[in-house]
Amino acid sequence: MTYIVLFYTNFSAIKFAKFIQRFNYPGELIPLPRKLTSSCGMGVKFYFTKSLTEIISEEIEKIYAVEGNQYQLVYRAKE
Repeated sequence: MTYIVLFYTNFSAIKFAKFIQRFNYPGELIPLPRKLTSSCGMGVKFYFTKSLTEIISEEIEKIYAVEGNQYQLVYRAKE
C-alpha cells in the first residue's frame, strides 16, 4: 500500500524520509498535494506492507492511504 505521511515540522519530514531509506522502504520526500493539509507543507510518500503501528511516532500528524488519486485518512495523532 502507498501512504502519504504528514508532519508537524519540515525537520520531522526529512528525518522520517531518512528513516524509511535506512530500512529500504521505497519512498520520497514530497510537497503535499493540495487536497491534504499540514503544518509544514512537506510529507513523505512511501510504499509499506507492514502494520503502520511499526512506524508511528509523535512527530507524525496524519497518514493517508493513496488509492489512485484518492486519499483515505488512516491515522490522525491525538490532540
